[in-house]
Parts: sequence; C-alpha cells; structure tokens
Amino acid sequence: MRLHPLLAFGYCKHSRLSRHFRPRHLDHTTRLAMSDSAKLPRVDFDSTETVGSTRWMRLETLSYHVADENSTDGSGSSVRKWDRAVRTTKQSEDSIDAVVILAILRHDPNDISRDEIVCVKQYRPPVDAYTIELPAGLIDAGEEPANAAVREFQEETGYIGKALDVSPASYLSPGLTNESACLVRLEVDMTQEANLKNYENQSLHDGLEGCERDRGLEKLMIPRVGMLNALHDMQQKEGVKVFAALYSLALGMQIGEGKGL
Repeated sequence: MRLHPLLAFGYCKHSRLSRHFRPRHLDHTTRLAMSDSAKLPRVDFDSTETVGSTRWMRLETLSYHVADENSTDGSGSSVRKWDRAVRTTKQSEDSIDAVVILAILRHDPNDISRDEIVCVKQYRPPVDAYTIELPAGLIDAGEEPANAAVREFQEETGYIGKALDVSPASYLSPGLTNESACLVRLEVDMTQEANLKNYENQSLHDGLEGCERDRGLEKLMIPRVGMLNALHDMQQKEGVKVFAALYSLALGMQIGEGKGL
C-alpha cells in the first residue's frame, strides 16, 4: 500500500518509524503543494493570459491545476489550459454581469389562461437570426440587480415594473464564459395608464437604444398557458431561435400544467 507522506505519518505515529514522518522534516514548498492538492481542481488566476480584447469582450487562456498522482515534480498535480470569454465590463470574478427579467402580465387574477409572458424579439448577429428571449441587460457599475431589471425592462419593452425578487447568480454557458446573471421577477401593474397604453401599442418605442433599434428589437406577449407550443410555432413558421432560459421556462410550465415531457 502506497501512502501519501502525510497519511503515512498518521498511520505510523505509534510505531518506531514515526520519527521519519514528522511534518517538520517537510520543506515549505512540499507542504504547500500538499495543502493545495486538497483544493483541486482550481484555477491559478495569476497565470491568466489575455489572447485578445475588443471594447466589450476579452479572450483569456486559464491555467488550472488538477490532481495527478504521476506528476513529475512531486506536487501531486498538473496544469491544464482552458480558453474563456470575459466581458470587459466585469468588475471581479464574483460580480454579476446582467439581469434576465421574468414579467407576467396578469389581466385577470382569477384566470391564469389570460396571463402573458413579456418577451422580446431581436436580430442577433452571432447566430445570424432573430431570437425570442426574455428581456435582459447589463448591470451598470454600482447598480443593484433589482434596479437594473426595472430600468432595462422599461427600456426594452416600455412597461413600468416593480421588482418582486432576485435570484442568486446563475451561469449561462460555463464551458465558454464566466458571464453570470440574476433572474429578476417583476410585477407589472396593468391598472397603470402608462402600462395600459403601452400594451395597446406593440410597436417600437423611444426607450430603445440605437443598437437595439437597428436590430429591430420588439416586445412580444406570449401566452403563459401553452407557451411551449407557441415557441415551437414561431420556430417553424418564422425560423427564429429561442433563448435557452426561455425554452427551459416554457418546458417547466408545461410540466407544471401536468402535460409531462
């Protein structure tokens, strides 16, 4: 049986050989490596390389350590590489980049069949297609996620909402990027005159920024009941692509309606 030196020390501490395995005989580098091995795998951010950068995105190559009992340097680990995309607006590894907004228009509190999910349709150059998404946007520096959601929701859809709750950060594509987002649930008071007028006008509005206007962003009201079928119909008839989080929401609602997979 082959034991790690520290385990061997514990195993032999009552034997005549215990003096050969006392920790004070281990040099600092070896003890540090043994301590770090308990934290594997992990990224060595001090070794991060920037491959390229634009105004909004940066491509990095990460170095991360994995357990390797056959390592040649005796550290018990070896180094691997991984490329990732990072938003240049990200404040820190743990900071939240964006908000994704779930807002349900309730026209009759006693009839959920009249509920509608507020979505947006827009052209996305990376996929060269129009997409159906939940409203979303970046969080400004120093801004709270709830405030960012209310602001972005009004900019993209024209509706005035009130934040009900904010989820912990979730990750959109962790194999590609460290971009994170909170899901913020908003309440839209349909008795407000501004919201009623906005509901009657489904066209573009003055709140859109230049880039969003150029890409033809428009708000869509999709029925809460039967939303998955509605998304399928748009995919087949219009060739749109559906945001994964929205599709997951629609599938979850269908399961909740007792219709299964």
